[in-house]
Amino acid sequence: MPSAEGDQILVGDIGATNCRMAVCTVEGGRVRIVRRATQRTGEFDQVGQAIAAFVGERAPARAALAVAGPVRGDDVALTNARWRFSAADLKREFGFSDLLILNDLVAQAEGVLQLDAADFDSLGGGDIRNAGSFAVVGLGTGLGVAHVRRGAGAEAQVVPTEGGHAGFAAYDALDLRLIEVMREEVGRVVLEHVLSGPGIMRLHRALASVEGRAPDAPESHEIVRLGAAGDDAGCARTVSRFALALASACADIALIQGAQGVVLVGEIANALRPALQRAEFRERFETHGPGRGFLSNVPVAVATTADLGLSGAAYALIRR
Repeated sequence: MPSAEGDQILVGDIGATNCRMAVCTVEGGRVRIVRRATQRTGEFDQVGQAIAAFVGERAPARAALAVAGPVRGDDVALTNARWRFSAADLKREFGFSDLLILNDLVAQAEGVLQLDAADFDSLGGGDIRNAGSFAVVGLGTGLGVAHVRRGAGAEAQVVPTEGGHAGFAAYDALDLRLIEVMREEVGRVVLEHVLSGPGIMRLHRALASVEGRAPDAPESHEIVRLGAAGDDAGCARTVSRFALALASACADIALIQGAQGVVLVGEIANALRPALQRAEFRERFETHGPGRGFLSNVPVAVATTADLGLSGAAYALIRR
């Protein structure tokens, strides 16, 4: 059912840490956010409470909720939080005439498809908008990955994946030592154990252990802030190592997907942009054994626009 111009849509970007919600309208085919709020996921027992706290007594007739977890039918559960709900029950509870539940990286990818050149910070390899297919990699409480293949005209296919649960591969001897330290905590080390908000802190502790230092315990945003500014040597090494690990992961994802580009999304990726702009990131991305030539012309970019998950959820509902 196409959305009428001016109709209000409730959209949500629901993660393990934050639950972002907004009311938006569609004007001239573009989504405009009218009102938004960010709630802490852990402050509510279930998603219905968070929706009610945002919308009040009356919700818009149509809604699209992007969730940080797989969507494979009516029963929906977040991967890194306790929320679990039935889409059908939620639709009845709020009287939605139309409710779309989608993976959060699918929503981010739908948002990316609407961006202009000014909305990207290029990390080399050319113009990301020329990529016929690309991976979308989202850094948050976990690591999300989606695959986008452009079709004829405005059509595109967005495919969710669970790429964040693929194994983390060592690039050099230091990576091997870091994996050994992290393995004692988490068992098999997968990408999101390293490349996420909690992963930054885990990597910081592991580096301290390998270097024989007493581990401090700053939050992930503080590690990034101190490291990017050069105000703390340990945090600077963590940020540098994180950026290199992200480059390797992006290369692996591009090679496995056959993607012609990679787009990084989310607050962490944007906070890391100064580190990602260094030559070491691009060098690590392109250096992949005999496959180096496969990646030399593959663009990588950071999407700098805020609220991509919210606007993307609305675009997905409209496109459906």
